Amino acid sequence: MEANKPLSASAILSARKRAIFRFVLLQFLLTIFISLGIFYITDGLKGYSFLLGSLCSVLPSLYMAWRVFGYKGVRSAKSVVRSFYRGEAGKLVMTAVLLSLVFLLIKPLSVGAFFAGFGFAVLSHWLSPILLK
Repeated sequence: MEANKPLSASAILSARKRAIFRFVLLQFLLTIFISLGIFYITDGLKGYSFLLGSLCSVLPSLYMAWRVFGYKGVRSAKSVVRSFYRGEAGKLVMTAVLLSLVFLLIKPLSVGAFFAGFGFAVLSHWLSPILLK
């Protein structure tokens, strides 16, 4: 029997980082394809409204992933916790600002399709453990 050698902390961090950024890329591509499908099936208004709604969730998630996993090497636990708090605070602020900007600047907007896109992106976060294994 051969014993498996434990992975180093940097190897585990590197694998997590790749998985997180791969998921955000997958989420972004999936929202693009779904919004294109909605665009061709119904109309352009619902297609770009769905895309804007999903981007209001995906872009802050990308910021959070970059804030938490954007560093190289292993850091102290205090530094990791600080980056999680900063990332989450930035994510909440970005989400609020993006939602506000869309409602203020984008006319016309299909509100139902917008919130369907936003809801889809938020639900995909909850499903990420299944997708990332």
